[in-house]
Amino acid sequence: MPRPTDLNTPFLDKSNKHNHNNDNDDTYSSEIETTSPPSPLQLTPKHHTLSTLFHPIIYLFAIWGLISLSFGILQTSSSASPSTKNLDVYHPTTLPAGLTSCICGSSPLEALSLGCEFDTLSSAWLPPYCRDAELTAEFERAGPWSYWRDEAGTITLTVQEVAMLGGTENPKFYATRRYHIAHCLFYWQKYWRMRDTGVVMEEMYDSLEHAKHCARLVLNPVPVPEGLIEVPVVMNGSGLLVGKEGGGHGHGH
Repeated sequence: MPRPTDLNTPFLDKSNKHNHNNDNDDTYSSEIETTSPPSPLQLTPKHHTLSTLFHPIIYLFAIWGLISLSFGILQTSSSASPSTKNLDVYHPTTLPAGLTSCICGSSPLEALSLGCEFDTLSSAWLPPYCRDAELTAEFERAGPWSYWRDEAGTITLTVQEVAMLGGTENPKFYATRRYHIAHCLFYWQKYWRMRDTGVVMEEMYDSLEHAKHCARLVLNPVPVPEGLIEVPVVMNGSGLLVGKEGGGHGHGH
C-alpha cells in the first residue's frame, strides 16, 4: 500500500528531477554572478574614465623623465671633456695648443700656404683666429694711411709691398705718428671685442708694456706730430720684439 507521501508527490522521472535541480543551480549561479563584485580585471565606467585621464599624464611624466635623463647625460659628458664654453681667449692656457700662437711661418709665401693674411692694424701676417677682420676694415677706413720705405718719407709703398717685406733682411717700413696712435686705440677695441669675437690676441701686444707704450705715445708731446716712426712687418705674432723706446712699440712701433 502506498505511503501518503507517495500519493501527494508527483511522479517525476529521475532525469527530469535531475534537470530540475540543474535549473535551480543555474538560477542560483546567475544570481551569484550578478551580485558578486566586479573582477579586478574588469573596469567599471568610472574606473575606465579615470584610466583614460591618467594615461596621458603617465606618458607626460615618462617623456619628462627621459628628457631630464638625456640632459643629465649631456651635462656629465660635457663636464668630463673640455667644452668650448670653458675656452677663454683672455687666458691662453685654456685654449687648444693650435690656438695659442699667431705664427705664420718665415715668409709671405709660407704664410699664404698656412691660410694667413697680412693685417694692416697689426702690421703682421696673422692666422684667421688672430684677426679681427671687421675691426681692421674699420681701422683702414679711419685713414687713409701712408707707408714709406725710408725714414725721410721719399719712397712710398702700397699695402701689398709692405706685406711682402715680411721675412726679408730689412722687414720694416715707416708710418706717421697718427697711424701709431690709431693703432693703439684700435687695439684697445680689439682687446675688448675678444669676449665676443673669440679672436686670440698676439703675444707681442698682449702685455702691460704695450699698454704703457701706447699711453706714453698719446700723452707725451713731440715737436713734429706727423713725424715718421719705424714699424716692422712681423711673421711671428707670438714673438717678443724690442724696438726703440722713443717712438716705436715694444716690437718697433
